[in-house]
Amino acid sequence: MIQVQIGMNITYRQLRLFLEVFETRSITAAASRQHITQSAASKVIAELEAQLGFDLFDRTTRRVEPNDAAREFHAFAVDVVATMQAATRSVEELIAMKRGKVSIAASPLMVYGLLSGPIAAYRSRFPGVRFELHELSTDETVESVRSGTVDFGFAAMDAELPGVSTEVVYRDSMHVVLNPGHALAQRGSVALADLSDCDHISLRRFYSVRRTLDQLVAGKGVSLPSGIEVGTLTSALGLVRRGAGVLIAPGYVATIAHEWGMQTVAIKDLPEDVHQVSLIQRKLARPTLAARQFLQELVPRLVEQGGVKTSAL
Repeated sequence: MIQVQIGMNITYRQLRLFLEVFETRSITAAASRQHITQSAASKVIAELEAQLGFDLFDRTTRRVEPNDAAREFHAFAVDVVATMQAATRSVEELIAMKRGKVSIAASPLMVYGLLSGPIAAYRSRFPGVRFELHELSTDETVESVRSGTVDFGFAAMDAELPGVSTEVVYRDSMHVVLNPGHALAQRGSVALADLSDCDHISLRRFYSVRRTLDQLVAGKGVSLPSGIEVGTLTSALGLVRRGAGVLIAPGYVATIAHEWGMQTVAIKDLPEDVHQVSLIQRKLARPTLAARQFLQELVPRLVEQGGVKTSAL
């Protein structure tokens, strides 16, 4: 049984036994219900009375009668024990994953490419846990975490932001995604300079992956003209598929592109770990038990995929 300390060092065990004695008018019967010896029960009640500073029962050879103090104390004991029993049942249900909710913010294709598999596997084992997925931009993800709208989020961060803690849990390379008929589609790899004459489809700057890519390209003195700017990678892939341009995207997006019938080529002059995804959590917040347990499974999986050393858990 959980030992919960309340005021004056009174324990949950003492309160439970007090209520049994109050109901049965017998220390022997109360001890039997609690599966302890009569002498142990007597000691527990004596300790409770000593901590309170007054007797609770008038003892005779045959019965133990509650006195006025016991009747006054009884209502408080019932409230505390009932609250603790309800809390214990709630935690036990969550531990057994009979119910619970996990709320996550991430970009649409991050949900598709990195989170959908782990979520599906988790739900198959714990169908009582409900997931709320918020498909958002980087900036919107950070704000939803900061405001407490979600338990945590995932995004490629390019700056430290107030109110949230971040830690990299996944690293990925960048690829160029092309229509299978594109002239570069059969190349084993390309340099950024090889892409300077292509029509590019790019994300808007509220995605940090776009901001990071702009910095990398500028540092190499390459220009990648963008004819179309979009708000989601889903839209970008649809345009690439129809031959409207090329897209530079993280590896997990490249995997999706293959599934959707497109071609991808590695970019040889970008670092292999250029795309870094962080777990974002609100400072001083404590996620729900269901959320914590999901993270304990998800983060090691992402870390293994991306080869990241992390202390996120």
